Amino acid sequence: MIKIGIVDDHAIVRSGLKQFFSDQVDLRVVGEAASGREAIDLVRNVELDILVMDLSMPGQSGIDALAMIRAKAPDVGILILSGYPEEHYAVNLIRQGASGYLNKECDPMEIVNAIRVISLGKRYITPAVAELLAQQLNR
Repeated sequence: MIKIGIVDDHAIVRSGLKQFFSDQVDLRVVGEAASGREAIDLVRNVELDILVMDLSMPGQSGIDALAMIRAKAPDVGILILSGYPEEHYAVNLIRQGASGYLNKECDPMEIVNAIRVISLGKRYITPAVAELLAQQLNR
């Protein structure tokens, strides 16, 4: 069973993800948070495998929380699920320790696939992010 924490400032997003994940026999949502600060507390207080986290939240953003979460829980996979296109943040966040980056416009099953890959200790790289990484190698 893959234990998941969901971090998003919109309750409807958290609820929708939780409902969708409940249809997957190997996924279980064990906690929720609405800000970066709450995400840090969640990681500190709840045993989880994967954190699915938004970037843009009031107070402490997902960007600010990423380094602190990575320091406190280096084994927790962090999947960024953002409304921002990949070219804005994906490469930098992966460099800072995110395990994967998905745009919120993706197919919901891609989120599930990413969680499963990350739970194996791997990074989840979409073709769009792979292309951005390749472009940076050529500079």
